[in-house]
Amino acid sequence: MKLFASIVAVFLMGALGAAEDRPPLKVVRVTGTAEVKVVPDRAVIELGVEKQSASASMAKRDADATARKILAGLAANGIDEKDVQTTFLSLQPQFNYRKGMRISYFVAEQTLSVTVRDLSKLDTLLESLIKAGGNRIDSIAYETSDLRKYRDDARERAVKAAREKAQALAVAVGQGIGKAQTIEEVAQPENSYNASLSNVSYYASGIPAKTRAATATGERSVWASVVVTFELE
Repeated sequence: MKLFASIVAVFLMGALGAAEDRPPLKVVRVTGTAEVKVVPDRAVIELGVEKQSASASMAKRDADATARKILAGLAANGIDEKDVQTTFLSLQPQFNYRKGMRISYFVAEQTLSVTVRDLSKLDTLLESLIKAGGNRIDSIAYETSDLRKYRDDARERAVKAAREKAQALAVAVGQGIGKAQTIEEVAQPENSYNASLSNVSYYASGIPAKTRAATATGERSVWASVVVTFELE
């Protein structure tokens, strides 16, 4: 048993000695970042209906009736059922604190999320929703339907940027770079992929005020960032 322990100890000491003799790996560690600009091809509208009445049932009935009109208007404008979702329902009493917490009236609310895949119809659709009784437009978020492709493109550009940066640093010290030893993607905040724009007006010269668009899609920025370690040669 003692002989076996001695052999193991000698083996471990030999392995440690060989590891100590091996020179440390020389590397350069860099971060590569890329941004891809994308023109959105769809929009998500968050709109709401808000009704109030002295009766809870009447407030709810009025809100439901308006919501049905909005749904019918969406269908008439070619919006598919799968692109419409009810996201919020509420029926709450409103109190008069000056009269000892007595209920003054009830407020019924419904919120819908609508995906518009044809942006040329956006302004017409918004107008029809308001005419149908939608009295609250909370936001318009512009999106791209092929986000995966642009993310992959941004990652590829980020890796290329990292390699170019590593080469520049290596050349500055009279060396070159070899194979990549490690690569890690830096997680991007979710909102870096989601550019939400309010329903803002803009002016185009030469276009009559009544016919020019009232919304602007702008561009989205899709970011990617990677950390890569390259061998130094």
